[in-house]
Amino acid sequence: MLTPAKPTVLWAEQRRAFLMCRPLTQAIAAARQSTDERTIKRWAQLEADIGYFIEGGYITEDRLKQLEPFRYEHWELRSLQPRPSLRVFGRFAMPDVFVGRHVCERPRLGAKWSLNWELEKLACEEHWQAAGLPDPFHADTYEAYLTDNASLRLGIPQ
Repeated sequence: MLTPAKPTVLWAEQRRAFLMCRPLTQAIAAARQSTDERTIKRWAQLEADIGYFIEGGYITEDRLKQLEPFRYEHWELRSLQPRPSLRVFGRFAMPDVFVGRHVCERPRLGAKWSLNWELEKLACEEHWQAAGLPDPFHADTYEAYLTDNASLRLGIPQ
């Protein structure tokens, strides 16, 4: 049920794993078949963002954010450009191993804490359980989820 995403370039090192559930895999495949240039560019950028994650690019919560309440371990990979931005909902199976469940266009989600946001979180949980995956990984710091080349916020070290 899980398909590993590949780096954007064949020679790139795979420093993290990004596993895709069927709904995400199908959405990407459908976008590749589109004839609309804007759709193709938007989804190509999502694939590039996934590749950036896999290849060990510097990650902050601007790109990969844990959703509140934290105890449920819902995350979103944020592909912000071009607009409308895309959000991949998922969870961590273990450090540096993200499982992307499905993708939504940001405008469809509405405001924070809206019903649509909560329904997408529940869909993520349901698919996680249906796939027979163990409890999602839980940690106390952002750097425990992403063990290298990541911090919660971009900043200058003290």
